Amino acid sequence: MVNDFIYKKPEDEGLSSACILKFIDRLKDRKVNLHSFMIVRNGNILTEAYYKPFDKDFMHRLYSSSKTYVAMAVGMLIGEGKLKLTDKILDFFPEFQADGQHEWLKACTVEDALKMSVPMRTDTYFALDYKEWAWTFFNHPIRSRALKPAGTVFNYNTSGTFILDVLVEKLTGKPFLEYMRPVFDEIGVSRDIWCVKSPDGYSWGGSGVICTLRDFAKFGELILNKGAYKGKQLLPRDFMERATSKQISNVEENQFTIYRNYGYGYQIWINKYGYCLSGMGAQMVFCFPDKNFLFVCQGDTQANSDTDIPYLYEQVAYELYQRLDEPFDKDNGAYEQLQKELETLALNVDYGVAYSPFAEKINGERYALEENSMGWKWFSLSFENDSGKLRYENARGVTEIVFGLNALKKGKFPETHYYDTQVMLPSGREFNCLADGSWTEERKFLLRVYIVDNNFGNCFMTFGFKGDEVGVMLNKRAEFFMEDYAGFAGGRKAAKEEE
Repeated sequence: MVNDFIYKKPEDEGLSSACILKFIDRLKDRKVNLHSFMIVRNGNILTEAYYKPFDKDFMHRLYSSSKTYVAMAVGMLIGEGKLKLTDKILDFFPEFQADGQHEWLKACTVEDALKMSVPMRTDTYFALDYKEWAWTFFNHPIRSRALKPAGTVFNYNTSGTFILDVLVEKLTGKPFLEYMRPVFDEIGVSRDIWCVKSPDGYSWGGSGVICTLRDFAKFGELILNKGAYKGKQLLPRDFMERATSKQISNVEENQFTIYRNYGYGYQIWINKYGYCLSGMGAQMVFCFPDKNFLFVCQGDTQANSDTDIPYLYEQVAYELYQRLDEPFDKDNGAYEQLQKELETLALNVDYGVAYSPFAEKINGERYALEENSMGWKWFSLSFENDSGKLRYENARGVTEIVFGLNALKKGKFPETHYYDTQVMLPSGREFNCLADGSWTEERKFLLRVYIVDNNFGNCFMTFGFKGDEVGVMLNKRAEFFMEDYAGFAGGRKAAKEEE
């Protein structure tokens, strides 16, 4: 079991290190932005990898993989006889009952929410127009409108998960992670694990759990073993059998991937070779129960193609899982090569080149921008040796971002009004970030900024120059923040008297 942290050579558990090296190369070619991964078989760790600057102590947001934690807390309550799958959720919240609520909403059960089949179409809180997120599930004037009978068809809805973790807290008097502490202590999950809060003070169980890769792996193997640990059943077996098997079809539109369209259990995705936990940005646990095999990773692929997670699963399935127990030469030197590769792993920065002769012409020059949706008034880029600096003025004043040239540089993102430990509550601090810049053309500069904090997000800033003119394009991928870092702007080199 992962709790024991027993490490073995991959070859000792039937997997050639050459397969892992090929897997790493495939992710590198695709620029899949993983931060860490772990490969486990029979409770033994075959590979534990961290891409610099990440390490084993980094506390990483799990996003929607948090949902499975909530489901397990619900399973514990069911095992204790304090809750039933058939219980109607609204019955537990008399304070939210109101005239005019639709019969389909009133009939929505615990199981309906577990298998993503609540009657409303969208997350009821997602517009951030109310701070009372629990209330919105039942009473939002638009987003809680029942469109179909609960339990009939699958539609992904994080507010359904959220109301379940509110229910856990209501029945136990504890946030769901605290309620699960006896289980966590059994399997060795550290007490550092925590969860971002909703505006109304509940844990945001749909997206907010934060923990290390190792803690994530311990929980993942508990799911792989259907709630059992060292012969002791910590989670109800019958609930776990249902949770890890198809309870509802989740084929939507004309989209199909082998990692998530084989059905949905209880906050768990069923796939071709098993089941998985899935969180935005590659917070993944892939379970292959027939071979007692587990792959766990953390990352931030938000800025990558939407196909990256299916691609990741395919590489795990075809380059690792299907290669288990195949004949191989144990003395091919692949294990030693893998160890050297793991020591050099780092986040990818290969998007352009570090130097363009055009840099000398714009170094430190100020560009005045016409009115734009981002509120930027002007900017300048300066370069010195292997690093640089972007200075700009927006609605909050003059600020700057430092970056490496074709190398990531640690720094602070110069905004303090984004949420941190509680949604809609300004952090009052600057987030940790990584930034690198490169020339993708002689006159086109790309600045990539990654937020690596309790929130993850990224912004690609492209500056294209033509004579004295400039075009600016900002693209952001982040949930509930960085809205003011997306858009276009145009301008020209400022005259000296404008500076």
